[in-house]
Amino acid sequence: AIVDAPYGDDPVGLDMISMGKGQAWLNGEPIGRYWPRTSSINDNCVSVCDYRGKFLPDKCDTGCGDPTQR
Repeated sequence: AIVDAPYGDDPVGLDMISMGKGQAWLNGEPIGRYWPRTSSINDNCVSVCDYRGKFLPDKCDTGCGDPTQR
């Protein structure tokens, strides 16, 4: 795709949720490969998180099964 750069110095993100595996080009320059990834699906996923209490590696898992880079 050929696009005009937005004004300002803020970073720009590209939502590629509908894309499959491939290589991305922007204004004729390769910007890298991409492929969809999802987070692990487990039974410990919660919608509301409370960090109080003992630490556990899977405590406050959110977004289980969702894309990791969105």
